[in-house]
Amino acid sequence: MLTGALRPTDVRFVTGIIMFCLLLGTAAHAAVPKKKLPPARQGSSAPDGKALVSRAPSKASGVVRDWGPYLDAAQQLTYWDKSEIAEWREKCEKELGETLETYSAEWSKKLSDPAAVDVTTRGDAQQPLYREKDYLRLAIAQTVNYLQNDDRDSLEGAAQTLGKLKDKTAMPEIAYWTGFVKALQAMENSDSRQFVAQVYDIWNNAVLYIEQGALGSKETEAGTGRSAPFLYRNLVNLVVNRAIIDQKLADLNALGPLFLMLKQRDLEEKEAEGNYLTKLVERINKGFVAPDSDRYRLSYTVASIEAKRLQQIAAAKLDSEGMTEEARKYFEDARTFNDYALKWAESRRSSGAVNAVIDYLDTTSFAIERLKGNENAPSYNFFVMLPTHDGQSTLLKSMAVYNDVAAYAEGGWKRAGYADHESYLQSIHRLWRAIMELSLWTGDFYMMKIVDTAEPEKIFTLVPPMQVVLNSYLGFLSSQRKRNLPDVIPDFAYFGAAEASEKLAFGYMKTYNYSTDSTAYNLWFLHRLQSTELFPLNPREMMRTASVLKQDGRYNLFLDYYLPLAERFKRSDAVRMWLEEATADDASVAIREYRDAITETVVVAPEEVSATAPPKGQPAYFASFKSLREELQRKPDHPVHRLLKAYYLEEIQQTSNYTVLLHDSNRLNIGF
Repeated sequence: MLTGALRPTDVRFVTGIIMFCLLLGTAAHAAVPKKKLPPARQGSSAPDGKALVSRAPSKASGVVRDWGPYLDAAQQLTYWDKSEIAEWREKCEKELGETLETYSAEWSKKLSDPAAVDVTTRGDAQQPLYREKDYLRLAIAQTVNYLQNDDRDSLEGAAQTLGKLKDKTAMPEIAYWTGFVKALQAMENSDSRQFVAQVYDIWNNAVLYIEQGALGSKETEAGTGRSAPFLYRNLVNLVVNRAIIDQKLADLNALGPLFLMLKQRDLEEKEAEGNYLTKLVERINKGFVAPDSDRYRLSYTVASIEAKRLQQIAAAKLDSEGMTEEARKYFEDARTFNDYALKWAESRRSSGAVNAVIDYLDTTSFAIERLKGNENAPSYNFFVMLPTHDGQSTLLKSMAVYNDVAAYAEGGWKRAGYADHESYLQSIHRLWRAIMELSLWTGDFYMMKIVDTAEPEKIFTLVPPMQVVLNSYLGFLSSQRKRNLPDVIPDFAYFGAAEASEKLAFGYMKTYNYSTDSTAYNLWFLHRLQSTELFPLNPREMMRTASVLKQDGRYNLFLDYYLPLAERFKRSDAVRMWLEEATADDASVAIREYRDAITETVVVAPEEVSATAPPKGQPAYFASFKSLREELQRKPDHPVHRLLKAYYLEEIQQTSNYTVLLHDSNRLNIGF
């Protein structure tokens, strides 16, 4: 039986894209469009027909049309995407009749070549006597070109231009652009320390002063582009989108306090714009204190948020479109940010590291589950590699992480970032479930392939990898049990082991038909018995096993192993105590009836038992247990999981035919 589906994932798609417009302005202060939700941060592209519109001051208004007023307000657009900046720039160039490139070239020549103009000079610097605004506008134009085209020469030019205003950085506007350009340079040079320093310089030397200036004014200077909300937006975008997401700049945790301060500020985004940056600040602050995160680690928090966003998009596309190239892109990007979250976590034992591993495993399971039916999809060849790679090496690495984190069960969980012991157990149990789900979904993938083929060669290429991944889970459970840390093993782990054993039995039976000895047959029987020991509420499978053994002339094995199992279940203290504590629901009623009649039930061994329909004349609990099994697959907190764990531990600690057989399946050959 296949495992239950992973939990449904809600997918956030942002569909609203607003119209842009430039507001009418004065000669000194032309306005620029408000920021719309960045398409690159959405997961859906902007719809056609939503063109950006700009309205520059007309000649009739008596206002000179030139680039200067637009550049004065450029802080209102420097947090935009490249495509948005390009669209704004193209419309402005058409309306002004001059390209930004031409404007930059002309002013670069004016400000760098004293002989080109007839002006007086000042001081020892021998510079032309131009206004500081002329220098600043040129630097802004060069910065805008860099933001659109990643032209590092333009960025270096902006830095050189602003260098001529170095003695005027006490002015907040100049301080802002100087810090902004230097931060971009540090980002390009992967200099995290310098980047952090420049961001805080912007905050201390520009933002705080502009905030103070706004205190005495009823209205912010929206027309100047110097109002604080636009600076907030630029800082959020600079740190999160440009530095961490795009540039993968590490070691930016020192900027965490900045986002605590931004949480108290109003970015003045409109609901129609999507409130993207405002919501991003909120999510980061929630991530700082989430019980399954690395607290106040900015780089990790951003990577984790981005990974989840991409996972949701990838999941939606896999469900709606299948394994397309676009779905593959989002899937790979999600895994990339999972990797960065793990890399930027405090340690491999931290709560954040565990959360990153869980997300990685769940995303992989989600994709493997959907391999069936996508065989002809464009990216199937990529996704079909997941069972081979992630079903083996990734699982082993995740089990190693679990081994490390399980050590905190005896103390030290606070050092790993967990708020309390309960949060620690919830996290480590989630990790176990992610490991178990990936193991079982990988086993299902191979199992379906085996069912679909009758060629011996293919069977022998599919069964071994299935056996490896399922045996690794059973070995994982056994090794954790021997560590004597019972709290870290969740109750549902034993039902997962029952499913793994059942799939292994199927594989061994397939290979037995092509073998020359009884090894595969013995392993088939061992895993059929193990599956029943782990999930004894399966009378139909017991009867099917009895039927097979009778046909093979090995019914003695059923008498030697299954009848004692039935008797143990009937007299089990674990079963009795569970029934005494259980509420009178359908599951407990069925289990009680089954316990009282189990010996008589398993003795019946018809010649053939259907895999789907219950034998005629059998009690109602046959159907009840089928529904119960489906519930156990979906609900890790189902109370019957506790019963299964208690029953198995009661048996495994004793010496019985089953526990002896676990150590040597070939003992079944004795007497032959």
